[in-house]
Amino acid sequence: MSSPVSLFLTASLAASRAFAAPQDIPPAASFYVPTLPGLVQDEENPLRMFAGHIPSDPDAASLPSTTVYAHTFFLMIKARRRVDKERILFWFNGGPGCSSFDGLLLESGPLRMKDGILQVIEGGWDEYSTIVFVDQPPGTGYSYTSTNRYVHELTEAARQYMEFMRNFYKIFPEYQEVDTYLGGESYAGQYIPYFADSMLEAGLPRTLKGVAIGNGWIDARRQYPAYLEYGLKHGLVEAGSDHYKKTKSETDACIERLKKIKDKEPVKESGCENILAVVAESRNKMVEGNITECVNIYDIQLDDTYPACGSDWPYELANITEYLQRKDVTAALHATGKSTGWIECDSAVHTAMMNQNSESAVALLPRILEKVSVMLFAGDQDLICNYVGIEALISALTWNGETGLGKVQTQSWTVDGTPAGTWVTSRNLTYVKIFNASHMAPYDNPLVTHDMILRFMGVNFSSITDGSARIPSSVGDDVKPVFVPEDQKPTPPPANIGKTPEQDKAMWEAYYNAGSAALVLLLIFLAIGVFFWCRIRSRRRVSQVRLEEESIPLHSSVDDDEGFRQRAGKGKERALGDASEREEMFTVADSDDEDEFKSPVPTR
Repeated sequence: MSSPVSLFLTASLAASRAFAAPQDIPPAASFYVPTLPGLVQDEENPLRMFAGHIPSDPDAASLPSTTVYAHTFFLMIKARRRVDKERILFWFNGGPGCSSFDGLLLESGPLRMKDGILQVIEGGWDEYSTIVFVDQPPGTGYSYTSTNRYVHELTEAARQYMEFMRNFYKIFPEYQEVDTYLGGESYAGQYIPYFADSMLEAGLPRTLKGVAIGNGWIDARRQYPAYLEYGLKHGLVEAGSDHYKKTKSETDACIERLKKIKDKEPVKESGCENILAVVAESRNKMVEGNITECVNIYDIQLDDTYPACGSDWPYELANITEYLQRKDVTAALHATGKSTGWIECDSAVHTAMMNQNSESAVALLPRILEKVSVMLFAGDQDLICNYVGIEALISALTWNGETGLGKVQTQSWTVDGTPAGTWVTSRNLTYVKIFNASHMAPYDNPLVTHDMILRFMGVNFSSITDGSARIPSSVGDDVKPVFVPEDQKPTPPPANIGKTPEQDKAMWEAYYNAGSAALVLLLIFLAIGVFFWCRIRSRRRVSQVRLEEESIPLHSSVDDDEGFRQRAGKGKERALGDASEREEMFTVADSDDEDEFKSPVPTR
């Protein structure tokens, strides 16, 4: 890696626009990206993209003219389909120092790279919501600043982000009144609460509605000790073994260190950093006394070569890095301001972010939850920011008058008929555990996490007529409405509309004539019936006189008559018959039968 001095000099020469005096904000049209090299567009719903650098140093006006000040890179993709209302989400990856192109090309974004070709997938969060991928803090990804301007505290990162947002709204003022969300994963669990808190305090925008954090690093005090419990639950640590004793000793020492920190909630504690490595030891594979393989700490279903242990995962990263370093790609993205090129995670930015004075983001959550919704979601196969730690921080958190989730029921969540995870909401906080998902849950389950974010945003599913959101899903008894395309709806019977007065007159005359004929026939049959009835009655009187002494009955028994009436009854009698013999038209399945159709509720 180049030295800080060379990076500073190179950036100073290359970024000719980035002088300290404030610049005029360029128009939105200058950020338009018509296409990208190797991109295969969906002709019916093409990606509408905008990208480039926006000044983000709030102190730029007071800096020497030779200073290369902060320019934050963004890539915005506008919503491809219409829905009940417009929404915009700003996405951040973690690190610190990792580019949000991870989100674009591996997680919440619509693009995936295969054999050098960019393909649009189903499940991208841009399908029904505009999404903005932000490389921050400056120095990350395509963003740039001089190395002596790298941020060291979360409070500094928040100041620069707010400057970015102020300038973003100058370029795209139409989004100031649009429902706004923040989303991201990993170390963004620290960034996002700081950004949300700053936005709410400044009222910029006034339309912030919620934040979503996936497998986030939020609460060191609860998340460090959770490594041991997660290891026990998932077979990485065997209770009572020497490995368990070693891990327990490390965990106890960590807890004691954390107890001594009383003035704030720490972002990290160096004395606790080794627990993760100790838990993961059980999966190390040795060859001739050397470790050759280890568990992937981001997805424990996988092993990796040592010492990477997941740092090179997902394995598409090599092709992505090569692609984003190409000059034609950089030019298409308006990202030429950073001459050193794109890398996924910048170690210099990571090292600079010391956070010696910043309090952990968990301390900000209660006041954020007073104003907007928060969703914490977690893939259950992630070790480094695992769900056990997230559940521990929720249990210890006090917000909106209570501690923990309280008396609420965790619900099963299914997508496309398959168990997707569990879902629980209490007092503005939603917690979602995603089955068979890693540290980067949208990478593993794009359609599942897409359903999740749409539900969190409160999208009216009844308003969706096309796209991937039509995939069926449910949370408990809340079942997504099933959309039926127009060409599959049953055709209603034709209505009698559009008739002329002559046609109406002819129709009523036909009805009258038919009714008159029926009445005449009825009267004729009635007269004949009366005539024969009278004759039979008179003969019966004569017969009765003649045969009176024989006492021979002339009618069927009562029982036979009742049976006849049952067989030949009319109207409702014919429809209903004997209650003991009727077949039920609708039946309700037994509870045991119903259970066969319910998604199984997984157990831990």
